[in-house]
Order: sequence, then structure tokens, then C-alpha cells
Amino acid sequence: MKRARGFTLIEVLAALVVLAIALGAVLSGMARYADTAHHLRMRTLAMWVAQNQLGVVLSQPQWPEECKRDDTAEMGGFEWEWETTVQATQDERLRRIDIVVSDAEGDNRYAQLSTFMRNPGGAR
Repeated sequence: MKRARGFTLIEVLAALVVLAIALGAVLSGMARYADTAHHLRMRTLAMWVAQNQLGVVLSQPQWPEECKRDDTAEMGGFEWEWETTVQATQDERLRRIDIVVSDAEGDNRYAQLSTFMRNPGGAR
């Protein structure tokens, strides 16, 4: 009587275990990639909101007064909260402008932008 050729049950189970571990690692990596891509998208959109708000401040014809303002903006299908702070510096010809952008719930701060603005009509 000839013996049938093929895989034993143990060999098949071992192959399935190896395949299951490999697929688990692939799925975990793909989930991590999706989370990272979403986070980068949110940071990019938040930075655009911050740059828009900076453009608003810089385009004003008058020298910005020291203040703190906040509001919401829509960008990329998401609602964003932004806060602009204008502060005096040691040099009276400069103002520091800080803009912070968070998600609508205020839980995650996605972007922060800081710059300095020179008084065009100030003393030298």
C-alpha cells in the first residue's frame, strides 16, 4: 500500500499560525499609517487656518494693538478654533503675534504660529 503524499495537520496549522501573525502585523501597520495620515492632514489644515489669520492681522492698515482675540473658522470640512495674541516686545517698534489653532472641541492643539511685526511708522 502506498502512502498518500501531502501535508500533515500539524504542518497546516503551523502555516496558518505564521500567516495569522503576518496579517496581524500588516493590519496594525496599516492602522498606524491611517492614523498618521489623518493627523498630518489635520495639522496641515490647522496651519492654513493660522496662516490665514496671520494674513488678516498683517493686512490691517493700522499698527496692531496689544490684544487677545479668538473665533472659529471652517477649513477642509472641519471647524477650527483659533486664538490670536498680539503682545508688546522690549523693542517698541515690534509686536509679537502668536496664533494657536485647535479642533472645535479645543482638545487638540494642531498648529501654533509666531511672528514679529515691525511698526512701519515707528521711531527708529
